[in-house]
Amino acid sequence: MHTVRRMDESVKGRRPRRARGSLSRAQVVEAALGLADERGVESLSMPQLARRLDCGVMTIYSYVADKDELLDAMAQRGLADLRMPRPLPTDPAEVLIAWGRALRMTLLQHPSLPAIFLSRSVIDPAIINGIERLLGALARCGVPPAVGVHAVYAVLVYTVGFVAWELPRTHRQPQQAYTDAWRHALASHVPADIPLTAGIADELPRVADLEQFELGLEALANGLPAIRA
Repeated sequence: MHTVRRMDESVKGRRPRRARGSLSRAQVVEAALGLADERGVESLSMPQLARRLDCGVMTIYSYVADKDELLDAMAQRGLADLRMPRPLPTDPAEVLIAWGRALRMTLLQHPSLPAIFLSRSVIDPAIINGIERLLGALARCGVPPAVGVHAVYAVLVYTVGFVAWELPRTHRQPQQAYTDAWRHALASHVPADIPLTAGIADELPRVADLEQFELGLEALANGLPAIRA
């Protein structure tokens, strides 16, 4: 009798599984992206995703062949949120700056994406379409596609790398914690031994903020001589 009661209580405590046929690939990808954004790509697992979706693990595999396919789909889904300004600028450097800013905002919105892009070769139809639009904008500014594609990827690599640097310093912890870490490190030195660095102590916590990103982005975009040819 006690055993039966315990089994009944256990069943009652479980979350009901979703009805058969009530799930879609888009829902699987959306849930996976949400989990990875919350907890990090490294912690994403199929059992964890199945619990989020109230389904069995094998159900997940009826929508994606494996985790590699899932990660690629997550990257494609995340990039769907990228919004470029309209109309686009008519200056090639300004086009590239607008591209970098829009990409950074998307990566901050989906903080799992930098890790995916840095660890995987993500090439899909959505990326091809995005390249085409950027090349078109640059071509209207007089930049040949063979030049424009390298400029586009220069900004992409810079932005992905910067956000990967930025996230753990000023987004996954309070800004004050990053500031305090710099102060603690500086306190271990005699100011006379590091006079230049000690003199800009207030600037050091700002090397992972928006102003730092803009500094590098504008220098990069304006410093690509090929786009002015």
